Amino acid sequence: MQYTFSSSEAALVANGHVADVLTPWQIIIDTDEQTITIRKRNRILIGVDEDTLAFRFIRRVTVDQHLIGADITIQAVGGKLTAKCLDKSDCKRIKEILMEYNTTSRTHHNIFS
Repeated sequence: MQYTFSSSEAALVANGHVADVLTPWQIIIDTDEQTITIRKRNRILIGVDEDTLAFRFIRRVTVDQHLIGADITIQAVGGKLTAKCLDKSDCKRIKEILMEYNTTSRTHHNIFS
């Protein structure tokens, strides 16, 4: 199953990221492929920057809540992925999806160690 989340326009404006309204962050969680992808269009609107990470490398998920919106950081072995100004409920749902996958997965690797 594939889940897609995107930055909120209201959160982008409220948190001072007005220039990013045209280029919001997107998080795509694919439980079938066991990957999480963060995408963001370039400022010149020509290309898309994309980072993909396998579930087995995820070590921590951090949610930094603001008055409006929240930032999510997914820390992995060797680096981290960050998406800014998502809805608070989307960040909570992302964390729930990963935790649920962690408990129901039949593979022998845990997301959170």
